[in-house]
Amino acid sequence: MKSILKFLGAASLLLNVTAWAAPQSAPKLVCENPAFDFGERESSGELEHDFVIRNTGDLSLQIFSLRPTCGCMIPKFTDRILAPGAEATITVRFVLRGRQGDQKKAVYIESNDPVNPSFALHMTGVIVDPVDIEPHILFFGRVPASFASTNAIVVTAAGTNQLGAVSAQIDSPAFTVTTEPTISNKTARVIVTAKPPLPEGLTRASLRISTGNPRMPTITSVVSAFVPGAFAVTPPELLLVGREGDQVRREIILRSESNLTFRVLAVEPPQKEIKFNITPTNNAVRVEFPALPVQRSLEGKNVRIVTDLPTRPEVLVPIRVFIR
Repeated sequence: MKSILKFLGAASLLLNVTAWAAPQSAPKLVCENPAFDFGERESSGELEHDFVIRNTGDLSLQIFSLRPTCGCMIPKFTDRILAPGAEATITVRFVLRGRQGDQKKAVYIESNDPVNPSFALHMTGVIVDPVDIEPHILFFGRVPASFASTNAIVVTAAGTNQLGAVSAQIDSPAFTVTTEPTISNKTARVIVTAKPPLPEGLTRASLRISTGNPRMPTITSVVSAFVPGAFAVTPPELLLVGREGDQVRREIILRSESNLTFRVLAVEPPQKEIKFNITPTNNAVRVEFPALPVQRSLEGKNVRIVTDLPTRPEVLVPIRVFIR
């Protein structure tokens, strides 16, 4: 009797182990090539690529949705339900217009695969313009007002594109532009010079480059330069925001751009009753207004600051008022 009980117990244990080890039926989504590198393309038109997926499981695979990470990708599929062993094609259309540089996009397949319910298909590559410029924005940085600074923008035709004749125009008398001859119909340089004397502060201009390439005949850029003055004034204007009659705290900091010691001789707010405090620091002076009134009547008025520097005896800081 004991032998029979032992045999039955062993058999029961074996059946339980066998049942536990038996594989569960499930669908399984497989894509042998889930990533597509389209290389270098121009920023026009669109491209399509087909991804082939297969169900290697033993239950039907159901595709719930295709979720792209970018509106520039439009995916569609041939079959929503794949029987075990069946294949389907997912076509992804990638709109290239308006895009530039490195591209790393994905489409997620949402399915009933229990192991990988969100399967990613990737598209990568580089999108270039038929004609490109470097740098895209030309900033001279901090330049002396009396110094003629020169910089260059390189114009390049990509791939099999031809550059043709290149010319340039700028909308500010603070800069001049000239163009060098095109080399091998592929590259040219636009020379930009900041023409002294430049005014203090930031000078900005729009640069228009014309090429002989019919696919990109015009490129627009921005050119700018900053000329430090006697002072850096922070903020450049006082913003008073609040309800009519509110009081707000504001301050103006004057800092010497050339580390010169200076003094503030007088501060003239637009209303005589406005109180202020003057605090000198290292190469700077802080003018604090503990209670500036938020009033429409102050819009467009200035705070006048008088200094002992002969090169900048007066600083005007405009006031802007925003009533909530």
